[in-house]
Amino acid sequence: MTAPMRARTNDVSTRAAEQPAQPVERSLLPWIDLRPAEGDAPCIVALHGSFGEPRDWKLVVARLGVRASFHAIALAPLAQCPVLDMPHAAAMVARTVQAIRAQRPRAPLVLAGYSFGGRLAAAATAVLAPDVLVLVSARVHPLPPMQAIERQRTDAALAAALARDGMQAFMRSWHARPMFAGLVARGLAGSVAASRVASTPSWVRILRGLSPGTSLAAPDLSRAGRCAFVAGRDDTAYVDEGERLRALRRGRHLQLTVADAGDGHPTTHALLVEAPAVVAQVLDYACAP
Repeated sequence: MTAPMRARTNDVSTRAAEQPAQPVERSLLPWIDLRPAEGDAPCIVALHGSFGEPRDWKLVVARLGVRASFHAIALAPLAQCPVLDMPHAAAMVARTVQAIRAQRPRAPLVLAGYSFGGRLAAAATAVLAPDVLVLVSARVHPLPPMQAIERQRTDAALAAALARDGMQAFMRSWHARPMFAGLVARGLAGSVAASRVASTPSWVRILRGLSPGTSLAAPDLSRAGRCAFVAGRDDTAYVDEGERLRALRRGRHLQLTVADAGDGHPTTHALLVEAPAVVAQVLDYACAP
């Protein structure tokens, strides 16, 4: 049975997790502790997706069966980096994970990232060397040059739309994409917590500075002891991405899970709410010796 889920913040407040106030490159990102653990129980550190927040992981945490702590990092404060690119963002994530691990340095590290957070987790893997890397609906391969240029243009246009229309209107358009068909089918599309509205300027800058079109090198995943990848059954591009990751692992273990929520609806990109039980099962497996 899953232990009762409790949430507490680190030494910054929950509001600070939404609205960081320290524009210092070497500062840590805020995080919340969604589940405590002691001793040598695994330490799960999780990164949410674009326009998200740490509590996006709550449905997954509620379904965990394994004994492990769970810490979710807030990514909107990345916008405070004086230099906003993937190397600097990955370095800030790595420092934050190391600070979380300092609480229990002997605990195995399970580093998990959803979508945009998966890209960051993959980029930080070379420094952190997690026992297990779990990627959820994450594209980590660099795009071919022409596609990269087009993606930068697309993300610049998205940033302009977000700045112009605001978070609520932008998310209604964002969730209308085919990759979120599972949200639409379940009546979840377009619902955004009020706390995310305050982070709109941060996500405008992140869209521009951390577009996948700006990442030209494949991340080094070789230092992860094990790697797991989960994609929605109907999210074909990301199922294919999981298959391509086998080449990056150079024959080392990679568990690929194709998620089916079992409710008759499409299972697409937003697995943290479409199929949280499947994501929890993958994390349970990741925490196994």
